[in-house]
Amino acid sequence: MQKILLLAAFITYFSTLNAQTPRQEIRRNQRFSASTFMAYLTPRTTLTPAPKDKHPFFISHYGRSGSRYHSKMKNYDAPWEVLSKADSLGKLTPLGRDVLQRVTMIRQEANNRWHELTPLGYQQEQQIAQRMVERFPEVFEGNAEIDARSMVFLRSIMSMESALLQLVTLRPQLQISHEASLSDKSFMNSSDYRLKKTRKDSIALLQFSKFVSKHPTKHRFLRKLFNDMNYVRQHVDIDEFSDLMFKLATNQQNTKLSSQVTLYDIFSHEELYTNWKKDNVWWYVNYGAWPQNGGGQPYTQRRLLREIITDADEFIQSGQHGAHLRYGDDVVVMPLICLLDLNGLGLVTNNLESLESKGWVDYRILPMAANIQFVFYRKDPQDQEVVFKVLLNEREATLPLPADRYPYYRWSDFRQYYLKKLDAYGK
Repeated sequence: MQKILLLAAFITYFSTLNAQTPRQEIRRNQRFSASTFMAYLTPRTTLTPAPKDKHPFFISHYGRSGSRYHSKMKNYDAPWEVLSKADSLGKLTPLGRDVLQRVTMIRQEANNRWHELTPLGYQQEQQIAQRMVERFPEVFEGNAEIDARSMVFLRSIMSMESALLQLVTLRPQLQISHEASLSDKSFMNSSDYRLKKTRKDSIALLQFSKFVSKHPTKHRFLRKLFNDMNYVRQHVDIDEFSDLMFKLATNQQNTKLSSQVTLYDIFSHEELYTNWKKDNVWWYVNYGAWPQNGGGQPYTQRRLLREIITDADEFIQSGQHGAHLRYGDDVVVMPLICLLDLNGLGLVTNNLESLESKGWVDYRILPMAANIQFVFYRKDPQDQEVVFKVLLNEREATLPLPADRYPYYRWSDFRQYYLKKLDAYGK
């Protein structure tokens, strides 16, 4: 019976997930081409009621920062410089000159804001916090304990503070502690030199290069911007310029100018899809369980997962109610999702062409403000059968565990399964 229910949950999830292919979604809405620059989508799903007599008492959360500007000034300066120089030499078409004006506006709006949240990013974090309170009010009753920590990046700190400001506005009596400290780096932003080295070994790089070569970007948009292709071939780094223009176009949805300025009109649907496809595979190759580089990249977050388990155990024993909120980076959230095998995203495959059909679609997994929430339930502090569910981007997710009350799992099953998995990797 447990297996039947688990299978039904997987079928329901993936039938919804694959209602449209990425190619179709990108054609319908160009912003889906943004990969992990995709702005967070407000969840529209209804949550499954809690098991009888069980009440939420604790949330363990880890999320990436909300919508932000690009992290490097080069992303704005380099394409602007290429277009400006070409304009001074009379090498731009009328559309090219118009695009130069748009890039100038984008660059000015982002000036000295690299790494920072955009106004949309603040809003996303506040709304996620508000929905936590609305969905699980018992967790935030009275003087509930809220422990918040972030990586020592400005965008992470401001994501945390935005969420806490919303919480204290809704629940003034909350007991809140918060910090951003390098002392938490071992689990908040852990790194592994050995795994990083295998991720970029020569064989893995060669295999990824072969995939990229099979899906070349045609760069047709260049002919729309420049009136002299000989000039472009001689004086423009075509691949770099194309990549940076694509990144400007896709991240524009996260900024204040999103309703005023677009660059999507210069790209064809096929160019958008092809660029997205390569980005999607890049995330799997670097942070998924790709066998070509050893399949171990998700284990970069093994310390974080142990921390989540230990942290939850201690809170359960305390008899209190509240939440632990952690704010980090995309390169932490993605491998943690894979390590947990949420929604089957710990998939192991050498066939990079099959990722889309198997549900590996990065904008669904890791948009801006992506988050994982473990929501714990029990009857009272003496209840020994603690159950929980896990939400990915505030939607109920599956785990590779028995579940006779899906989406609810026994915490004891989770501890046993994942501690065994982590111990096996250590050996």
